[in-house]
Amino acid sequence: MYQHYRLRPARRISAISRPPFGPASQRAVPGGWRGAGGSPARHGLLLNGVLAAMACLAAWAPAPAHADSGITLYGSFDVGVDQIKKSQGNVQGTLFSVSGGRVIPNAVAAPSSSISRMSTSLTRQSYFGFKGNEELGDGFVAKFQLEGGFTPDAGTLSNDVRFFGRVAWVGLTTPAGEFRLGRQAVPMLVAYYFNSVERLGSTDVLAAGVTVNNLQVYQDNMFSYTVAKGPWLGQLSYTPNGGVASRVSAARSPASNVNTGQIIGGATAGSEDGTGRGKAVGAMLAYTDADLTLTGAYHRNHFGVPFGLATAAGFVPLFNVDSFMSYTLGAKYRFASTGTELAGNFYRGAFKESGDADPRITSLGLAVKQTVKLFDLIAQISDSRFNNFTHGKNRAYTLGAEYNLSKRTALYLRYAQVEDQRGDIVSSSLNPALTLAGGPTTMLLPLGALEIPVLSGAGTQMDATTRLYGVGIRHTF
Repeated sequence: MYQHYRLRPARRISAISRPPFGPASQRAVPGGWRGAGGSPARHGLLLNGVLAAMACLAAWAPAPAHADSGITLYGSFDVGVDQIKKSQGNVQGTLFSVSGGRVIPNAVAAPSSSISRMSTSLTRQSYFGFKGNEELGDGFVAKFQLEGGFTPDAGTLSNDVRFFGRVAWVGLTTPAGEFRLGRQAVPMLVAYYFNSVERLGSTDVLAAGVTVNNLQVYQDNMFSYTVAKGPWLGQLSYTPNGGVASRVSAARSPASNVNTGQIIGGATAGSEDGTGRGKAVGAMLAYTDADLTLTGAYHRNHFGVPFGLATAAGFVPLFNVDSFMSYTLGAKYRFASTGTELAGNFYRGAFKESGDADPRITSLGLAVKQTVKLFDLIAQISDSRFNNFTHGKNRAYTLGAEYNLSKRTALYLRYAQVEDQRGDIVSSSLNPALTLAGGPTTMLLPLGALEIPVLSGAGTQMDATTRLYGVGIRHTF
């Protein structure tokens, strides 16, 4: 029973679980999995709040009724000022070039633009959370975690306006592994976090493959089992509906409803109805020893629903999507003598639909990070493409510099660029008169597969280049 609240620093979790100050291989993730007897798993393989690889350095917490029991408040703020510049796109020949039955020119349908704004989560998602545990003895530990995302510029909730839209689970650590029930991070994303040199901010292009299907990020109603042994950590997951509504579209809460459909992972999309929509399984295996990290993950989910457009006239179906399958392989190595980190991710995914399109996606990402005293220098490149379907592709680049004022606070600069090559024009299998084109990032967004447009909501234009210039501050607590 938790009583007598007082301010105290959060516990250091393991030998290499350090704050996000220095190489990513030394950063901790909130919470964690314990091995037999309740001892910390080797090398700090600890992965709660998946979109925020961070250590909790200070928090309001209760004085423990038992050793190692307590509650921690933690979070992260990432706020910047940026400029978004988009070149004129080319939407001719697609449904986006038609308005009111008339063809409109690119200068109107996809004009060049430049906008300055206050933006959030450029280098790390902004979030807050609570986590707690109670030592039960004999290697058993009861745990919980509640975590929600927010946008500091406006003070609003993210994750489709959910208060605890990132994770909300309760679990039990046993000598045989850890079991969790509730909304959680998906094994595919957990694998990415082991391999990242960044923190899945909106300019982190290494994760380009993971974000093409929002069920690879978080899932509702998820059961997971995790076990750690030596340098190895494995995870299995299952959900009867991770977040797929009866219709999938780009509609978001509070405007979404049963008629418009909603995004994958929308606020009410995870309601089970016995149809099997949203049923998903996942698996992840990670090896971390000294400066080397190797990861692999598998994901499969059932859809069985139409994907389409949410318009003023109602839902317009484009494709009947049956299922989605993907896998990823990653590696990261840190050169201890120079402070250099190299990372790479290979990703492949495929949608299966009622027609003969069955879009297949391949993504390859490479990243390097160099730490020089209090500075971190970062460069990334990714290439994501449809291997068939439109044959469109997206190539993205990120350059960044950070100055660490302390273990919890950093100033940063970011430049990011996303190029869309639209490829071929394809017809909808349900409405052949409606045509589409573009790379995965550009084309899947208006169909509701992605939760948030890239570059903190700026999004991309078909057959155009989008550039971001940003400066900001990041603080964790």
